[in-house]
Amino acid sequence: MSGWMQVAAYALITVFLGVLLRELGFRGSKLILLLGTVSVIGAAALSAGSLFSMLGGVGENNGEYAVAIMKIIGVSYVCGVCADICSELGEATLSGAVCLLGRVEIVALSLPFIKRILEKGAELL
Repeated sequence: MSGWMQVAAYALITVFLGVLLRELGFRGSKLILLLGTVSVIGAAALSAGSLFSMLGGVGENNGEYAVAIMKIIGVSYVCGVCADICSELGEATLSGAVCLLGRVEIVALSLPFIKRILEKGAELL
């Protein structure tokens, strides 16, 4: 399982634990969810290093655009589903964190192509 999939799974486990504790009447469930949100952001930051090292290998072949598009679509679906589940269970903060991390990964996947576009534009000048 990739690092981002682990982060999404951890977010879902955290929200289910928080809802379960809240339904059982535990007063500290908000603290558990806050710590879960912070740890999800931390785990995503740690797995971002492997993402950026993987970005260097994207591309010397003709199918690089298709690979990048498939990765972006996969990330958007996984993060969207995870965020929807979190918001349906009443955890808007955790849902927002998952959405933000998904957007950051999509931008990171797009960076090599943005760099190429800027280089081509600079050549025209």
